[in-house]
Formats: sequence, structure tokens, C-alpha cells
Amino acid sequence: MLKLATDRLYLRPPQMDDAAAIAAALSRYEVAKDMAHVPHPYSLEDAQAWLERQPQISPPYGQKFAIFTHEDQFCGMTGFTEREELPSLGYYMHPDFWGQGLMTEANWALIKWLFNGPGAPKITSGVFDYNIASLKVQQKLGFQTVGQSQVQSLAQNKEFAHIDTELTKDAFENAAPTLATLRKNT
Repeated sequence: MLKLATDRLYLRPPQMDDAAAIAAALSRYEVAKDMAHVPHPYSLEDAQAWLERQPQISPPYGQKFAIFTHEDQFCGMTGFTEREELPSLGYYMHPDFWGQGLMTEANWALIKWLFNGPGAPKITSGVFDYNIASLKVQQKLGFQTVGQSQVQSLAQNKEFAHIDTELTKDAFENAAPTLATLRKNT
């Protein structure tokens, strides 16, 4: 099984055993509202149905990772969805782990894996314009704003302005060549 690690975290593909932890995170409105395709309320059955679909997605541009502390506490998810033949980064974290730099660290490991392994010309992503914390995660990793669009939040049943971002390998290596550099710049 593919596994990525940092000194505080490890990432691995999600498994059916993770369904309860995924549902516990996504059932929190403060998490679901910031994601385009997550309904609220979000149930255990929703998590199980999502997990059942995962093996059908072809890596690397469809690769998802569950994020855990080294003490095996589920923190959240990160990964890619293929959009217009490019990987598009999406992620969420359980509120119990907000404000510790863990999402930046997890995404650093994931992006490093993609650029140094399977490769990609660039990574796309974005955030709802009110989600400043998530935008800061991307900026620390070297993402640049490339536009703005309108995106629906399923949980809020409303469209919001969305800041569209991109990341190249050079921008990533300049912004966060090592995890130590990334932490120093935070």
C-alpha cells in the first residue's frame, strides 16, 4: 500500500475502516460548508458509498489519502481529482486539528510525491473566497491565484465566489523545498 509520511503524520489511501472517522469529520457543518461536493448532513452511509467508489478512480490524478497522526488519529483527507487532464487538489481537516499546520504538512508530502514521482505539469486547486485559512495553506506551498469563478457549495445550497489557484513544480520547490523551510516560513 502506498504510504507517505512526515515527522508528525502519515498518509495512506482511505479504507472502508475509515468510514466512521470520515463521516465524523464531514458531518461537521464547519467542514462541509467549505467543500463544493459535500452535502450536509453527511452520514456514515455517505462515507461508505464514497469509499466504495474509490477503487474505480485511477491514480495518480485520482489518488486520495487519509491523514493520520503517528498515534493513528484520523485528521482528514487530501488528494487529487482529475480535471481537464490535470490533478486538482482538494482537502479537509477535522476541526480538532485546525491551526496546527497539519494540513500544510500533509499537502506538502502529497505534492512532493506527485511532482517527484508520477509527475504533472501543474496542479490546480482553489478555495471559496471567504476561506482564508485554506488559501493560506495553498500560498505557503507556492500556489498562485490565476482567476476567480463561481462554485456551488452543496452543504450551503448556494454559489460563492471561488479563488482559482495553480501550482508548478518550480513554484513549489521555491516556496517549500523542505518541510523545515516550510515550517520556518509559517
